[in-house]
Amino acid sequence: MKKSKEILEIYNELTSSLEVSQELTKLYYKKIKKEYNAVLIEEKHKLLQKIAEGENIDLEVLKNKYLKAKELINYSVASPVDSDADQILDTTVVDGVTYYYENKDKGKVYNNEYKEIGVFKNNKITLNY
Repeated sequence: MKKSKEILEIYNELTSSLEVSQELTKLYYKKIKKEYNAVLIEEKHKLLQKIAEGENIDLEVLKNKYLKAKELINYSVASPVDSDADQILDTTVVDGVTYYYENKDKGKVYNNEYKEIGVFKNNKITLNY
């Protein structure tokens, strides 16, 4: 059976339109997902900040415990630890770099950006490098 040229043209146009629609749908989906994830990460940070303030817990500790590495990199909030770091943590300077640490067994060691980089064991600092 021979197909009509008009039917073939309609078929080709419909196929082409569907392909364009699929590409647009994928594009909008990616944009919406990216925006949603950004809002979700922001809300998680706000919640952790409120918990840290209300319960008097270190914000960086909560972030390291409850957020994924990707979420930590993409969003940074001024930490309340910044102003009180010298009072809460002990400091040491090695090769001109200041490190902050919890002076207890298995205490955490932080760099000047308050990111965990090592452990304090047996009165020694062991870096994770």
